[in-house]
Amino acid sequence: MSDLSYMDPPIEIAATGVRLKIIAARLRTGGMRPYDAAETIDFGSTDPLLIDIASAQIETLERCRDACDAGLSRPLIILDTANTGLHLSDAITIRRDRDLSLVRGRLHAMARRSARMIEVEVRAETARQFGAAFAAQRPLEPALIYVGQSSPLFLSLQSALEAQGVLLTSALSQASTLEYLASRRFTSVLWDMTSSGFGIQNVNQFAVGDWLNGLPILALVDGGSRLSEDVRCMLSQCDDIIECQHGEPDVAARIADLVETYLAACPVQPTAAIPAGATDRATGLFSRRFLEAHLERQMTVADKRSDALSILTLKLIGDRRSDPVALESLARCVQKLMRETDCPAVVETGTISLSLPLTTYRGGVHLANRIALAVSEQDPVSELVLSWRVVEKRAYHTAQSFLEAGLTGPFMRLEAA
Repeated sequence: MSDLSYMDPPIEIAATGVRLKIIAARLRTGGMRPYDAAETIDFGSTDPLLIDIASAQIETLERCRDACDAGLSRPLIILDTANTGLHLSDAITIRRDRDLSLVRGRLHAMARRSARMIEVEVRAETARQFGAAFAAQRPLEPALIYVGQSSPLFLSLQSALEAQGVLLTSALSQASTLEYLASRRFTSVLWDMTSSGFGIQNVNQFAVGDWLNGLPILALVDGGSRLSEDVRCMLSQCDDIIECQHGEPDVAARIADLVETYLAACPVQPTAAIPAGATDRATGLFSRRFLEAHLERQMTVADKRSDALSILTLKLIGDRRSDPVALESLARCVQKLMRETDCPAVVETGTISLSLPLTTYRGGVHLANRIALAVSEQDPVSELVLSWRVVEKRAYHTAQSFLEAGLTGPFMRLEAA
């Protein structure tokens, strides 16, 4: 069989001696294509850079520090097997050599965070275009939802986090998690994967961007333990990993710092604070004018980053197409299921469109199926007749033609699988 490793994503390694060989071998096992760092590292490159604190030259570490102070643009991974306690909010920190196989997934998580921050910025720009003002605005108080089995770690963390102004709410099952997510807003998810808080039944429930609605995920793991392949696969999809070998106050402080970072990464939502021309007051969603203006910015970002961008359109059909109560019920159902980065708007009578950044056609279809299942199980929306259409952005699209493509052409009947 042909060797396709040349298609793996590249990563530059700043390490020396036998450490360089060990790191390169583990990265190849994890689906990366490592290469040795140049004598003079190009910090303006777009390839990820891994720096091994244990073996990198002092000069390299100093240049890296200066680049970070100046605003390093390339993805950075710090391999800190000596556990120096270094934590950089804009870098991935790996504590053990055997966790190098997680790097590819962690880089994907970093890309999602970057895309989320860009969506925060461009949506705020669109809102300002319509006259919205955001002076020192905090979108919500810091709140975490804890997912895991009953664990003594939860109670100790709850007290320690409460002292730092962070609310921690426990959800012991998928059903209770969904109920909380539907009724309240959370900053991020705290996923307990320690031996006392994690059950094997959680493995089949886990899917990033699915039932956790795209929230950032912090994973708690036992420090020094050897993880199963299933758990390692799950960890590779988490946004941050926190080892619990330290005392709870130290862990709580690390969690609180990360929560503050995520708190600032909540895109503008259609609320009473948004000017009337940008929102549809009957449903609480954005207006068509807002979505068209926002699509222009999203398409510019997608072109620059070579990211996917899709539109999902949901259309009421039948006698209730013009029923404002039916559309309002559908809007409430959609808001519970979409990610915060998805931008929903009423674009026509009885029609809702959502722009889906970093989402392919297949991802849009997946969201449509989730909505279908929710609609079939909830009154009064279970009585509605819906159809859907997903369109992925192409190079020839403008904002207007892209939105129109989502409104014209064949629609599929929205039915629960």
